[in-house]
Amino acid sequence: MFRRINALLWSRMQMILANKMISIYLVMPILMVVLYQYMFKGREGMENMILFMVLPMVPAFLGYLLPTVLGEEAEKNNQRSLRLAGVKSWEYVLASLMIPFLVNLVYLIVLPFYLQVDWDKLGWQYIPVMLATTMVVFFIFMGFALVSDTQARATIGAMPIMMVTMLLPMFSMLDKTVEKIIGFTYLGSYSVYSQKLVDYQLSDKSFLFLLLWLVASILAVVWLTRQKQVIR
Repeated sequence: MFRRINALLWSRMQMILANKMISIYLVMPILMVVLYQYMFKGREGMENMILFMVLPMVPAFLGYLLPTVLGEEAEKNNQRSLRLAGVKSWEYVLASLMIPFLVNLVYLIVLPFYLQVDWDKLGWQYIPVMLATTMVVFFIFMGFALVSDTQARATIGAMPIMMVTMLLPMFSMLDKTVEKIIGFTYLGSYSVYSQKLVDYQLSDKSFLFLLLWLVASILAVVWLTRQKQVIR
């Protein structure tokens, strides 16, 4: 089991390092932070704003690796080879998620320190809200990847998800009606949390909807792996 997962991780690392465009997505969040710092240079108290502008971009950019990598595997028929090698569906999913998840975790911890945001203001709710939101985004990206036969289809189909994930929280600030609609999406919990911070409660309906999104996205990925017989 561990050998198969390590082999899958190694192959994905090689694919990421060999493709410069894929590698760029790994560092795009910090590049966006630097860009925003330059844009708001000389203005005080912008650290929180920059953090919450960039946070949705982290799973958006990192999640976009999934359709890129999985689409390439489907195009080269590598998934059939993995199935013949005895790789199980959960091993395939776990290995696919591990690199984006770990990099995402690093960003979640490092960005507040880098921007000198007070952790007391973020509250303990920061971690569960961000991790749950991240996993939903990743599973949605993986779902698009699994229904695509080529890398081009996977990346083009996943592009709207990346854009929506990055921009939707900003739209919640524009109109109350839009804010209510977003509350039912997988970004609703993040949008409400970014406004309430330490006053946000995990019993809030937006977080419950987020958990429903998480369960639904997991079930969808499990169903797709079996339906397409990507891996046994």
